[in-house]
Amino acid sequence: MTIYDTVPRPAPRAGSAVPLTVRFEPGEALEIDQWILELRAHTGIRWDKAEVVRELLRMARTPDSILRDALTSRAQRAGA
Repeated sequence: MTIYDTVPRPAPRAGSAVPLTVRFEPGEALEIDQWILELRAHTGIRWDKAEVVRELLRMARTPDSILRDALTSRAQRAGA
């Protein structure tokens, strides 16, 4: 079992931050909003969308990441 021992970090200050734009279809954006609301309700933490994206990417970069492995498998299937 993978244990993600990442500590949530505050957002970088605007002056030093590098922007990242991700575009979604309107329906997918609504699904993501709902998912984040459910995450907030489940954890009691008011997650910001950017925090969620940063944390997911941080988790995917861990050495034993199941997320990285899943993305690799998906890329291999798509490229086949």
